[in-house]
Amino acid sequence: MPFLKDLKIERVEGELAITLSKLYPKRVRGFVKVGEKKWCLPYKFVEQGDKILNFETRPDDTWIIAYPRSGTTLTQELIWLVGNDMNFDEAYRKPLTERVPFIDISLIREDELLASSTSNEQKITKYSVEFVQNQPSPRFVKSHFPLDLWPTVVNNDCKIIYVARNPKDVVVSWYNLLRDLNQYQGNFEQMCNDFINNHTMWAPYWEHVKSAWAIRHKPNILFLFYEDLTKNLSENIKKVAAFYDKTYNNEQIAKLTEHLNIENFRKNSMVNQLEQAGRIKPESFIRQGKTGNWKEIFTPELEKKFNEWIVDNLKDTDLVFPN
Repeated sequence: MPFLKDLKIERVEGELAITLSKLYPKRVRGFVKVGEKKWCLPYKFVEQGDKILNFETRPDDTWIIAYPRSGTTLTQELIWLVGNDMNFDEAYRKPLTERVPFIDISLIREDELLASSTSNEQKITKYSVEFVQNQPSPRFVKSHFPLDLWPTVVNNDCKIIYVARNPKDVVVSWYNLLRDLNQYQGNFEQMCNDFINNHTMWAPYWEHVKSAWAIRHKPNILFLFYEDLTKNLSENIKKVAAFYDKTYNNEQIAKLTEHLNIENFRKNSMVNQLEQAGRIKPESFIRQGKTGNWKEIFTPELEKKFNEWIVDNLKDTDLVFPN
């Protein structure tokens, strides 16, 4: 079994630590870089990382993995409903956070941030790994941790759905969410520099995506692009259904498509939990659901920098994002 002590862990120190402490004031214990790829994670990972590395998976698990703000929430709801025979009744009465729990959250969220949470939220958030471990099969699990840090998932036959999104749209959505949650004090240009230089949580972005892309041909893995989901949702519902060896009629597919329509999705209290808890504006967590919004905020200089960064990181792979 792999253990945290076997990974190279470097604490972020010096001027960078001071800068990040100002930009991320609620990360009171700072950040660490983990493993050969230097995954950027909160210090709390040092205390609880073994829970992730040695998590007990089951063959009938479904793991939904993505870099933050890549369309994970939409994908969670889609996958859960397809995998659970379009059980809309349960989807409308049971929060998504319980149907597809976010297993990482206890390893990245400082305990003091739980003070305003309800007792049930604290159970799911503070003890998220244990909460998932104790769920009945078949389990549906969300994670932002890269596949590199999930050896027991990668080496199992459980289903893995990875969703990727254009990094320009990712950084815009990521910045807006952190700002609205008061977890980031910098401006957008600073956020872009952090993102490119791998100083945001779960970075490096490219290693995150490419580690999944490299094993996408395995029969238990489905690699999706958020751009494809938004362009033709019904066809992607059929693709997911085939992945589960299920068949749904046109009426069922149309119902799910309408359920996932961004206007309906944003108003759905079972998926927009941050808004329901009064911590964020309704449009902050479930945002516009569009692609190409980066064009509204990027300066020509930022666009040039991102384009060069993208080209440089795609030169050693056949990964191509949809236009």
